[in-house]
Amino acid sequence: MASGKRTSSHPTSSSKPPPLHPDVAGDDPLNPLISRLLEKQDAEERSFEGWPGRCWVISDGTMGMVSQCLALLRALDIDAQDIRAVPTPLLRMFPTLAAIPGWQLTLGRKPDWIKAEQWPDLLVTCGRRMAGIAIGVKRLSKGHTRTIHIQDPHVPARHFDLLITPAHDHIAVAQREGSKFTDNLLVTTGALNRLSPEEIAEAKTDLPEEIKKSAKPIIAVMLGGNNRRYTAGGEAFKKLGDQLIALQAKTGGSLVIIASRRTPKRHLRKLSQQLESLPHHIWDGTGKNAEDNPYPGILGLANIILVTSDSVNMTSEACITGKPVLSVHLAEERGRIAGFHQMMEENGHILRLEAVLSGEKPLPKKMAVLDERAKIAAQVHAFFGIKS
Repeated sequence: MASGKRTSSHPTSSSKPPPLHPDVAGDDPLNPLISRLLEKQDAEERSFEGWPGRCWVISDGTMGMVSQCLALLRALDIDAQDIRAVPTPLLRMFPTLAAIPGWQLTLGRKPDWIKAEQWPDLLVTCGRRMAGIAIGVKRLSKGHTRTIHIQDPHVPARHFDLLITPAHDHIAVAQREGSKFTDNLLVTTGALNRLSPEEIAEAKTDLPEEIKKSAKPIIAVMLGGNNRRYTAGGEAFKKLGDQLIALQAKTGGSLVIIASRRTPKRHLRKLSQQLESLPHHIWDGTGKNAEDNPYPGILGLANIILVTSDSVNMTSEACITGKPVLSVHLAEERGRIAGFHQMMEENGHILRLEAVLSGEKPLPKKMAVLDERAKIAAQVHAFFGIKS
């Protein structure tokens, strides 16, 4: 933990307001009020030059949440200390309790990062379960720490300095429909992406030769599985196997399947047996380190990418490639996740696999790229007055 005298990172007066970043568009369809919001920030004539001096990411280690926080900071070109914390069960249910003086934030003994009282200039958190931690740190720092929270926290936005949520989250839908205006909200189409096209292209060179020499087109299959909305059972994976057989017959290619932690092992084994006669490779999650995961390289090598609909993160990441991305529905999505897929289809980022197999839609050679990193970074810089 860093120590020593902490310099002030609060806004200071300047002779003229910092100019808005040139990448900030006033006609952003997902953020129609962004120009008004940024004009308000601009008029305050403040400057965060050299800010933030200290930045934290606090999470419980859930990969989907950590990756979005780190993706944002990477886009902002900010280094951060990665801290693990487990909020109390009551705080997970009622995050605003953290605003009460003396309220306990984490399970067990008080962690060192709280006892040290060396509060960061910026804290980034993601997901409702960590919203209370963000609120608590802001209270403990006596307002010194500015907070960015990713995803809808389902508590009033005033508890955070800035919210960044995908367009399918409830708070973003309410703003789009005009039922609620949140003046510290930035909206994205999908999840924030931790990968870059350059990294994806470079990673494919490290793949085993047997995969690189697979028959073209190479069809990458990014598998999710069980989630809070439904359990992906044997019938769903049997149907998936039938669809993969049909797509391979249609294209004459080979399959490379990447399983996630949520993919049931027994269904993955049966899927492998079902595809036994086809050219295919399966990565089942073995390997101790992050670099053992061939996922980025497979995205770079693939000619066609299939992603199960349960994962907004994987779908968003696949769409940075501009390659044909086909969504596979292990179960029919409903509610806000269905809205996400509808928006992605309407914007030309994805197609449903069923539509291609039935002949309703032709298999395209390329699709619209989804890469929001520069836009969101520019908007965050402008919001806080950071000189990027």
